[in-house]
Amino acid sequence: MTGRSTVTAVTALLAAVAFTLSACSGDQVETKPEADVNAAVQKHANAIAAVAGQALQNPKVRAGGCTDPNENVSDSVYTVQGVYTLPAPAAGEKHLDVIAKVRDDWKAKGYTITDDRTVAADRGVAAARTPDGYKLDIETGDPRGFAVFVDSPCYARP
Repeated sequence: MTGRSTVTAVTALLAAVAFTLSACSGDQVETKPEADVNAAVQKHANAIAAVAGQALQNPKVRAGGCTDPNENVSDSVYTVQGVYTLPAPAAGEKHLDVIAKVRDDWKAKGYTITDDRTVAADRGVAAARTPDGYKLDIETGDPRGFAVFVDSPCYARP
């Protein structure tokens, strides 16, 4: 597999796992049109890309059912996940430097950091939850780029 196809395969696998695990945290969820949630997911992804100084690539945004506390998938409640890639850091910048900038931006915005680790030399992961329940994640996808995930909370369709 080439480096690019490895990133794509790993990104697709991680997206499938994360998407399957989306869960509702309670009996009541806010009602919101899917188009509004898609726009919020894209806004969060664009903010990550701006801080990273790179353009989003390979966007995949899709809705899926949420699971209730009994692990039943709901037909009426949904979540939206955006999966993207970012190219390698600019010349002279390390992957961990980019991840640190994104993490620091999240902290400045008052987001809760849920994961922050170095997994190998110049490879890492940072994840956060926004006050309104969106889950954000950036991680090194291969030696050249990043994978970015944005998951919405669960919403009911109007």
